[in-house]
Amino acid sequence: MTLLDCVGLGINGIIGTGIFLLPAKVFAASGGLSWAAWFAIGSVCLLVGLCFCEASGRADKNGGPYLYARDAFGRWVGVAVGWMALAANLFAFGAVARGFGRNLSYLIPLLSQTGPQIGLAIAVIAGLAALNYRGIRPGALVSDFFSGAKLIPIALFIGVGLFFVDWHRLSIPPPNGVGTLSALKLGGFAALFACTGFEYVPVPAGETDNPRRNVPLALFGALLGSVILYALVQIVFIGTHPNPALADKPLAEAAGAFLGPWAGRFITVGAVISSFGYLTAVALVSPRYLSALGEAGELPSLFAKAHPRFATPFVSILFCAVCCSALAAFADFDRLADLNNAAVFAQYVPTCLAVLVLRRTRAPSGFVLPFGPVIPVLATVGCLLFLNGIGRDDVILSFATLAVGLALHALWRFRREIGLAR
Repeated sequence: MTLLDCVGLGINGIIGTGIFLLPAKVFAASGGLSWAAWFAIGSVCLLVGLCFCEASGRADKNGGPYLYARDAFGRWVGVAVGWMALAANLFAFGAVARGFGRNLSYLIPLLSQTGPQIGLAIAVIAGLAALNYRGIRPGALVSDFFSGAKLIPIALFIGVGLFFVDWHRLSIPPPNGVGTLSALKLGGFAALFACTGFEYVPVPAGETDNPRRNVPLALFGALLGSVILYALVQIVFIGTHPNPALADKPLAEAAGAFLGPWAGRFITVGAVISSFGYLTAVALVSPRYLSALGEAGELPSLFAKAHPRFATPFVSILFCAVCCSALAAFADFDRLADLNNAAVFAQYVPTCLAVLVLRRTRAPSGFVLPFGPVIPVLATVGCLLFLNGIGRDDVILSFATLAVGLALHALWRFRREIGLAR
């Protein structure tokens, strides 16, 4: 994978269905401050992204946050982070696969029903699994194409929509007398799902040219550009949608309001392209979390088994496709996005802390953050502040998911040690 491939992976990992479906949810939490909520959560993600940049500068293998946590804190923490990173990706994969049909229902009303949405989601997941089975290069090329194509309708929405914005709407207060800081936190947490995905860039580092240079550049550039786009999209949405708090397909409905039905259809096509682009990225990355765990002996080596012709982790690709299909069948976009938000911090916080440890115990990074420990500490504090927005049920499910992963690891290690003893 080249630098362009990495940038494409970053854009596709960040910009997906979220920006097309979440602006109404962010507005409901923050009112006229919702555009600033994107910068609030985006700033935290940028700080975390900088930590990923330094950590990735010490790695040239697949695994991403799993590797950083393992090298800094040992095997068990590494397994916990790798497993939760995998879980977060599977939740996100399932969420966007379900959201794919919800976006498309603007053009095909049949897809507003649950059954057709599920059928389409499973078909897309299966198709991408088949593509990635044949090698990382085809998946990367598809990711590059969609990373560029998805930006066209978003740029049109912003460039034209800014001329129709009612700027007085930005003064709409947050709901129920919520204070400014609380509004930014609640809105930022609602927006979190759309800002995640930058962590996908370092995962296939072992299959990337000059990873210590290309990974940090691609990660930070894609994330910063995405946050700026999101804030502008939110401003246009607030200022043009007839009823922003009740929007189901926010951008398509807003475009239809200020330019007519053709614009709504055009934005819907853009949303479908964007969603599919994201899916190409997550389909490429998710199996490589699992294969990294298998390669390191944390889970059965079967997951790391490479295809003799295509050199892809085909068992992990199949496993992830089956799991994502099951998730898409039993939960909708909003529920899976919430689960992703709960799981994603399990890889962010350890990575930020790992930077401080790896500076003392590992070789110098190709990218070193300035100001000593300031950025990793601020990133950790920012993550902990937004953790307050996680619901009780999501926390319980996250701990249950973690327990399953650690139990599987313990069983595998016990079985392997028994086998070696014999």
